[in-house]
Amino acid sequence: MRPEWLWRKVGPAHLALYLLLAHDPRETAKRICCHQDIAADACFALGMLASLEGLEQAPRRYRSLYWECGMIGQTLYLEAEAAGIRATGISCFFDDEMHRLLGLQDASWQSLYHFTAGGAVDETRLTTHPPYGPRASAFAPDGGDMQP
Repeated sequence: MRPEWLWRKVGPAHLALYLLLAHDPRETAKRICCHQDIAADACFALGMLASLEGLEQAPRRYRSLYWECGMIGQTLYLEAEAAGIRATGISCFFDDEMHRLLGLQDASWQSLYHFTAGGAVDETRLTTHPPYGPRASAFAPDGGDMQP
């Protein structure tokens, strides 16, 4: 990665947190995450990288890398809820843009999964309906109206 970065240790001693660059990362996060405000407005946004070294000899490992990202993502969801905030995976991101930011010159590292956490924002474009819609009574514990 970029040798010009600061790599200044920050945060609690037991966590490997480093200040890499002293600047406002919001526009960069938004651009990498397909210009989505959710990445720019978050408490944090992150990208999970994986080394693809040796993948040709063990192609099944590729699937495992995504499983690992999923497990980390699930932990982040739970921790966000425990902290009283919300979180979400970012399904659209520009991996080439992320690689440029990090100074990656080849495909030995790949951006696999992006994630963000912050305050809840209700999505007004979505609609919620009861499960099974009008057929819900067919599944009622008392038998309900058994219409198809």
